[in-house]
Amino acid sequence: MTYSKTGQKFINSSDKKEFYYAVDWVSNLMRITPTELMAKNRKRPGVIARHALAYFLRKHTVFSYEYIGAIMGKHHATIIHSVKFINDYSVYDPYLRTIKESIDHLVKSDHFSLREEVMHCLKAHTGDNTRTEAILILLDRYCRAEVKASQEQEGLLIS
Repeated sequence: MTYSKTGQKFINSSDKKEFYYAVDWVSNLMRITPTELMAKNRKRPGVIARHALAYFLRKHTVFSYEYIGAIMGKHHATIIHSVKFINDYSVYDPYLRTIKESIDHLVKSDHFSLREEVMHCLKAHTGDNTRTEAILILLDRYCRAEVKASQEQEGLLIS
């Protein structure tokens, strides 16, 4: 599979491995395919994923903005914007905050599945009352699961 849009030659094979690892990691985090991640479109999931990839590469590699831009087929100023976008807007947007924290700590969060289920509730239910009820049921289910997991962990620690 070709990840690079421009056919940019990597300086060495370790750069190529780092880039492929980053693409696979971010695509798994965002739950899209690497092809969708690198596709040229303006759909929000793809745009956010490309911002996240640029942030990941800048945070966890020694690649310069120019080099990241070359292998992603973007101008280096676009990469600077992507990194600033993730840093600046993660303060206000909980979704971006989760993405940023996941990348910072290289941990994939379970909160994405909750978000997807909430988004499904918003699309599936047309009335405000039914939406609210469906989301409350969903949150109740997740909270009960969290409480049960913490009680089981406490039980293991006491034993």
